[in-house]
Amino acid sequence: MKKTQHILFIGITFLFLAACGNEKKSGEAQKNSRPKNHLNIPASGIESLVDANTQKIIEGTDGSIVITIGEITRKKVSISVRKDDEIVDEQIVAEKESMAFDYEGIPYEIEVKNLKKPLIGAGKAEISIHQK
Repeated sequence: MKKTQHILFIGITFLFLAACGNEKKSGEAQKNSRPKNHLNIPASGIESLVDANTQKIIEGTDGSIVITIGEITRKKVSISVRKDDEIVDEQIVAEKESMAFDYEGIPYEIEVKNLKKPLIGAGKAEISIHQK
């Protein structure tokens, strides 16, 4: 009788340890599916109305990036992306077009949705930032 109880106890212990090991592996798989370094933006992206000659800072897991909106003309805007005082990309983007940049190997996109340029004063750019 005692021998049967010991075998049953060992069997239950083995099953318990095997089940715990599988949960740990599946948890590690979920953890590894997320990129290690990424920008802290929602999956739907960020939409913002930005004045000409201003900056927008976006925090990331490995430092932040600075998006600078430069001069705005009637249909184009100059945009630069910097990380750690190094220019990652700089382009003149037309309205309804986009520019791409990488953050730690992950592609992101800045889309210029609308440009507003009054006759007098600074213009505004409506932009969207999201992962590609």
